[in-house]
Amino acid sequence: MSKKSILTPVFSFFCLLVSSCLVFGQGTTSRVNGIVTDGSGAVVAGATVTLINEATGFSLTATTNDGGTYIFDLIQAGTYTVTVEKQGFKKTVSKGNAANLNLPATVNIKLEVGDVAAVVTVEGTAEQVQTSTSGNIGTTIDQKAIESLPIIGLRGRNPLDLVNFQPGTTVGANTGGGVHVHGSRDRAFNFTLDGIDINESSAGGSNFTPLRPNPDSIQEFQIVTSNFTAELGRSTGAQVTFVTRSGKPEFFGNLFEYYQTPGTNANETGSNLTGVPRRNFLQHIFGGSFGGPLFNPGFGEGTKPGFMRDKAFFFVNLQMLRASETSRVSRTVYTQEARNGLFRYVTGSGLRNTPAGATGATVNSSGASLLPTCAGTVTTNCINSYNIANNPTGIAPDARLLAEINSMPLPNDFAVGDGLNIAGFNFLVPQREEQYDFVTRLDYKFSDTNTIYGRYAEGRQQSFGDSVNGGGSAFPGTPILVYTDRIPKNLAINHRFSPSSNTTNEFIFGYSTFTFDFITPETFASANYSYNLVTTPLTNVRGNSRTVRTIQFVDNLTWVKGNHLLKGGVNFRFGRHTDDRSSVSNTEIEGRVSFSSHF
Repeated sequence: MSKKSILTPVFSFFCLLVSSCLVFGQGTTSRVNGIVTDGSGAVVAGATVTLINEATGFSLTATTNDGGTYIFDLIQAGTYTVTVEKQGFKKTVSKGNAANLNLPATVNIKLEVGDVAAVVTVEGTAEQVQTSTSGNIGTTIDQKAIESLPIIGLRGRNPLDLVNFQPGTTVGANTGGGVHVHGSRDRAFNFTLDGIDINESSAGGSNFTPLRPNPDSIQEFQIVTSNFTAELGRSTGAQVTFVTRSGKPEFFGNLFEYYQTPGTNANETGSNLTGVPRRNFLQHIFGGSFGGPLFNPGFGEGTKPGFMRDKAFFFVNLQMLRASETSRVSRTVYTQEARNGLFRYVTGSGLRNTPAGATGATVNSSGASLLPTCAGTVTTNCINSYNIANNPTGIAPDARLLAEINSMPLPNDFAVGDGLNIAGFNFLVPQREEQYDFVTRLDYKFSDTNTIYGRYAEGRQQSFGDSVNGGGSAFPGTPILVYTDRIPKNLAINHRFSPSSNTTNEFIFGYSTFTFDFITPETFASANYSYNLVTTPLTNVRGNSRTVRTIQFVDNLTWVKGNHLLKGGVNFRFGRHTDDRSSVSNTEIEGRVSFSSHF
């Protein structure tokens, strides 16, 4: 099956009248605004306001209007210093003001009369207020919280696990993701990385993003669960926005390794009773990050070689995962008597073949009969049998079918099946995960009003023995039935330009591809063979795959006029989804024998 779609353009345009009620910025940015007053509370017009990103050192400058208001919109989320200068007043510096994703900071400054050479420094005066009328109700998680919270699972350090703990979120167990926000479908999520789509259009939920950002590559991210503004209102479920880290004027980095061993794990009671060893869970996560200023070898007339600490930065992150685990499964197999062609059944009023441990059991936990064999005067409440070798038609058992049956292991759990002809075989099915995630970002400042960055991310996640889709080995020693291979790639280029002090434009180009393959081995050329009343269906299911490609253009424009702000934007997404699909669940490479209703 192939399906192609071109997503319709999304256009958003809105304005508010008062700076204190301004709408939130574009999904990957924030804003700092405020009012400058003097000691009497009168507004101060014409004051010079400088905004400095405390991480990168990038700065912007604005002038307060007649209402004493200043606005810096479409800025990178982070922590900022606000400096205000005006002749006749002391210079005031406010440090440590956090401007989070879609949660702007309001920094109101009160100037003191005095010499401008004198400096008044204050800490963290920013106010962040989120109300039901301001839009985008949710949670913003900064880098420190991402690194501190326990988010290590089978598939690595996944910050998306934090989605499961948001108000209004319920977690199910189906293979489509099973995470629902305020009753919406599990496929109603919208995920973006630096403003670019990273959604999985076939399988939704918080664990089904093609690209899995690891904690060290994320500056912060926001989970919005209700009251979406136009920028984020693509889907009815949660809107999850990621922003990658950038470099800094100084070099920084880290190396990490997480190792988990099953050495201290206890075994399950059911496994102990049937002699199955404890499950194995071995996880090895390792990688690192490195960032800092770019080096200029001397390009440009009169330029000396050196690090561009005030203009250009880089950031690189890599995470690798190697994990293996085993899970206890139970298969149904023939008893030794049934393999010899001797099929047993209970004779007696109201009696039937009953496994061990159940009321009226006909066998004990070792498979030994608890009722006598029907013979002589014992004709009821006993175990009778039918021997295929005595078949009057003289039809011999099929040699291929017997070989197939005998390739199965003997039972070790007589609490499964009927205990006499079929019983359970418990064992540990292995599954292995391999994954890598890579992110790199380059930032460059042409001027205070003209900046650009490019970010590229890719990964690969492989699952050998896909337990979610029943792809583990049928029995010990048999090959796995399904393994999955996911390859996401995502590019974003962001250009921010302010042609005037009251106008700012942000343009983003994005390109992403994603391939997802379910790969199954060849089973048997013969799909079916039978003898007498017993049949053995063998399925031979091919794998399936899908490919998703998205090209995206985003543009956001803000214009400040007095105490008013006008904002508009367009978001074009051109998507192509190709799906080649069949069933991958419960593929069989071992025979299954069943009796017809005539037996």
